[in-house]
Amino acid sequence: MPRIYRVIKAKMRFSVHPSREVQEERKRIASDLHDTLGSQLVQALTLMDGQALTEGSPIKEVLERSLLDLRLIVDSMDAQDDSLTMRLARLRHRLDPVLQRKGLALHWQLCDPELGIGRHTSRTLPKGRVAHQILAVVQTSLSNTLEHAHASDIWVTLEPYESDDPECFGWDWCLSVEDNGKGFDLRAVLSDVSQSGHGVINMFKRMREIGGDLHIHPRQGGGTQVMMRWRV
Repeated sequence: MPRIYRVIKAKMRFSVHPSREVQEERKRIASDLHDTLGSQLVQALTLMDGQALTEGSPIKEVLERSLLDLRLIVDSMDAQDDSLTMRLARLRHRLDPVLQRKGLALHWQLCDPELGIGRHTSRTLPKGRVAHQILAVVQTSLSNTLEHAHASDIWVTLEPYESDDPECFGWDWCLSVEDNGKGFDLRAVLSDVSQSGHGVINMFKRMREIGGDLHIHPRQGGGTQVMMRWRV
């Protein structure tokens, strides 16, 4: 592949403002996914509701997770320029029915200086590709919690660092996802890339790509904390 072609492709891939043609193609694909695959998943779930299935059927849970993942993909394709808080709000809207069905309590605390929510700060929140990568890490964290943690509560917190904060270490923002579940052995998961380890590896990769930082460790009081940090 000629070098000039590789350079052009790289610029197109990382462009913050894709062309109108690219935006229209994304919307078309999102619409097609919603109208075809989404409808088929809904139909499959409707058919299964008429069957004599036990509560928490594995087949039904897989279909429900697939439908949720599809809707989140469509949302991300349809909102490329949205801020991080707008993406998180959409994610919460999609997750609410699942959380209610599973009896999980969600504790939600976000700061958005543009909307005047939370602590006052001059630090801005990311949009575009950076917001997309952070949201993908949040989605994976929540998906792992729903599937493996057996938790009763989830905490999602987005806060800016103050310059004199001893935990700042040069970072501007911190987003954490915590649960009070059974926790897990990070080393064991990372060594088993055939299962959830691949998703966790991708979480670290996504944060590195935006110059951010990711820590996964046991939560005080039980469960797991996933902490994301990045600079403006």
